[in-house]
Amino acid sequence: MNRKLMVLLAMCVVALAACGNGATPNEASKSESSKGTEKTTKTQLSTDYYRTVMKNDKEYQTSKSRGISLSLNSGYNMKAFETGLISLSQEPFPTDSYYFREGQMLDSGTIKSWIARQAAEEDPNSNNGPNGLNPADNGQVEPDTRAPRYLAQILEQNYMVKEGDDFKLAGVSIGLAMNSVDYYQKVLYGAEFKTEISRADLEAQGKAMANEIIARMRKMEGMGNVPIMVSLFEQSPRDTLAGGVYFASAVSKDGSTTVGDWTAINEKKVIFPNNEDDSNEEKSKFADFKSSVQEFFPNLSGVTAEAYYKDDVLTKMTVNITTQFYGASEIIAFTQFVADKTNLLPSGIPIEISINSMQGMEAFLSREPNSNEFKYHVFD
Repeated sequence: MNRKLMVLLAMCVVALAACGNGATPNEASKSESSKGTEKTTKTQLSTDYYRTVMKNDKEYQTSKSRGISLSLNSGYNMKAFETGLISLSQEPFPTDSYYFREGQMLDSGTIKSWIARQAAEEDPNSNNGPNGLNPADNGQVEPDTRAPRYLAQILEQNYMVKEGDDFKLAGVSIGLAMNSVDYYQKVLYGAEFKTEISRADLEAQGKAMANEIIARMRKMEGMGNVPIMVSLFEQSPRDTLAGGVYFASAVSKDGSTTVGDWTAINEKKVIFPNNEDDSNEEKSKFADFKSSVQEFFPNLSGVTAEAYYKDDVLTKMTVNITTQFYGASEIIAFTQFVADKTNLLPSGIPIEISINSMQGMEAFLSREPNSNEFKYHVFD
């Protein structure tokens, strides 16, 4: 199976994760009692992926909160929110012994009521009410005096273990998307304003909300002793090409109504090129690559990269090249030229390069970790 097909399959999982049908929590837990109706995919592309639990050996189980993450600031945030939680889940729920299923405990109505503002009474027009986790409206409208909305969204993922011919819920991961910027209007249909929120403030709010969510979930049928991981995600602003990152994670075990000790996560995403004053080797290498690539075609629309850092070390780079093409020979020639110039990019890390036109993806190049060889595919 070529690298491109693997990428497309992974993207399909992400797309499906953004999509559920509104069953209640009790209905979700009752489905656990079904015998022999759930199967898994036979193929596991790599240890980086979970095998997926399916109904009736063929039906993908979509989330009970289908489409809820569409409210995030961008598609970059949506993807990072979902795939990042899957990646973090691999420590408490390893891929060699657990199976993936989209969240079945929290439906759309529940999540909407939880991400609303706190209010004494239920407001059907805004979802504000007693279950709201965001602070109550303090009546102020200025950016520095109003009470911002800290919590933007909640994501649930289920992790199953096999017992005989059946599957049992053995772990739940919860992602809390926190706002670094809260966008709002002073009056309906008026101009947009924003309140900037510090990492310290959103972290304090997120950790308090995590404990409240754990306490609520422990009261749900079938959730009394299931381990629950909660991870805090800082979504990036609307005008940023990079998605957000997770910055803290903790696990609630043995039926505890609070999370355990929090683990800090040091992740960062940087878009190249940028106008920031900082200068590093990766930024310089990409600048050389970009300059060389742009010499081949005068009509390149853009060459950008997203650099992913973990613990201040570059661990992955994704490059996007947008251009106009007029024939198959140009696509092939340009892809070969790009392959020649990949030696200018940082070594020793996985790199993916997409070459796109108005018609879609024209070619794809990728390099595995600790390899110097790029694999590529040109689409017909």
